[in-house]
Amino acid sequence: MMYIFPRFIFAFFVLFPSLVFGATTSQFTITVQGGEDLEPPTTPTLLSVTPTAATQIDVVWSVATDNLLLGGYVLLRDGFAIATTTLTSFADTGLLAETLYEYEVYAFDSFYNISTTSNALSTTTPAQPVAPPQATSTENGSSGTLVFRLLNLDITPDTNSALFEWETSMPARYALRWGRNNSFDEGYIINDIYRKEQQTLITDLEPGTTYLYELIGYAANGRVLELRSGQFTTIARENLTPANVRNFTATPLQNDVRLSYITPPSVPNAVVRIVRSHLGYPLDPYDGAVVYEGSALTFLDSGAFSNYSTLYYTAFVISNDGSVSSGAVAKATKRATSTGTGEPLEPEVVPEEPIIELPYFNFSTDAVTLNQGDKTFSFKSENIELLENEAFIISIKKEALPDNLKSIIVTLVDPTNPNRSYSFLLRINKAGDAYEAVIAPLQASGPSRIQVEIFDYERSVIGRYRQPVMFIPSVGSVAEVMFPDKLVEAVRPFFSTISLLLLALVLLFFILYRRSKATEDNR
Repeated sequence: MMYIFPRFIFAFFVLFPSLVFGATTSQFTITVQGGEDLEPPTTPTLLSVTPTAATQIDVVWSVATDNLLLGGYVLLRDGFAIATTTLTSFADTGLLAETLYEYEVYAFDSFYNISTTSNALSTTTPAQPVAPPQATSTENGSSGTLVFRLLNLDITPDTNSALFEWETSMPARYALRWGRNNSFDEGYIINDIYRKEQQTLITDLEPGTTYLYELIGYAANGRVLELRSGQFTTIARENLTPANVRNFTATPLQNDVRLSYITPPSVPNAVVRIVRSHLGYPLDPYDGAVVYEGSALTFLDSGAFSNYSTLYYTAFVISNDGSVSSGAVAKATKRATSTGTGEPLEPEVVPEEPIIELPYFNFSTDAVTLNQGDKTFSFKSENIELLENEAFIISIKKEALPDNLKSIIVTLVDPTNPNRSYSFLLRINKAGDAYEAVIAPLQASGPSRIQVEIFDYERSVIGRYRQPVMFIPSVGSVAEVMFPDKLVEAVRPFFSTISLLLLALVLLFFILYRRSKATEDNR
């Protein structure tokens, strides 16, 4: 009875296509075999059992057939099942040296019918090698014994993985280690199966990154050889770092903080994760409390000021492939007074802080660059002009910065309102040679200013630099595109005028209606 249900399911999926498609065409005939399958597969033949090493025997058998669907094979060693597989070979490892082993195999189908057991073959594993044999050269340059060596090696890197394929002159197991330096500390694979042809896939690699590797081979006769050491580079992703959100603000209310931003159009289906901390701006998506994750443009952090009066927020854009932006930052400070209505208080006026140089580190503002398309400017450039409708990258060379820095914050003044600004974190790029942030298109033209602040681990500013920038309309642009809050201010008079006109029309209609009714009553 235990086989009725799966056999019914099988019969249904075999009969159902004939009921659906049989009426639509007469160009072919479908033969349906209903009922129970009681026919077992044919018996496979054990072809060879080869002692490859003192601890391994390779077993090979022939293909079995079935009237419906072959399920696989069960391999027996000394009468006990040791493997179930769909292949026709198996490497039996972990054996004892100088030991006799006997093997058999049988096949089974999808209805759990099994074939008869195959012929039996026996073999004895060799003794453990005492010392590796030494190769002796002959007059024609060939070796008197088989030399253990690497015949070929192919490495196929991808963005996050690399496929290793190689062949040795004799069966061998291997150990593969890799890392970004010669300590090979990022991963390793050890394989105990002796084969001439091997392959393995290493994963969890960083795109566009160079790795060092070391491949060690262990032959069955005891020889140990460094087959190859070298390096490979994974494929770099295009646009690896997504653009940040723009206009990220944290507005303090009575006991809450209202967060708002605009997602970058260059990152479709972007997810924004907002992280909060009272110790400073979170430097990565896990450095603090995650208060929001989603695609909404506003979020209310309720009860944010319950424990701390000053809070730091970072908004990270996470693209579909898992890449993370450098982060847009905003600070919220609870005011001493409250309106009691939950409405935003007047913004606090913060005096502009002075420029701070880094002379002790020989820092040059040439190291701060702005890149947009094929244009590159430094903080020493004059008349910097950036297009308003294209993203740009701000970058600082790692070698130009001190080792004790904690974070780098870039602040961009709103071209439409010099009293409003937005800030971003700079994070180390995938190449590890620069701190960068991708700034989404501003969609606003006018004069602006970019400020770079470098903080140490004491959260003290050790460097501050400013550079004026002009954002210009792109070719063919006919109208200024404003920031959302300024756009509301601009269109409010227009909507007020429309409201007055509508009210006047309603009043006029009411007067005409009353006059019409009065005329009818007089009749």
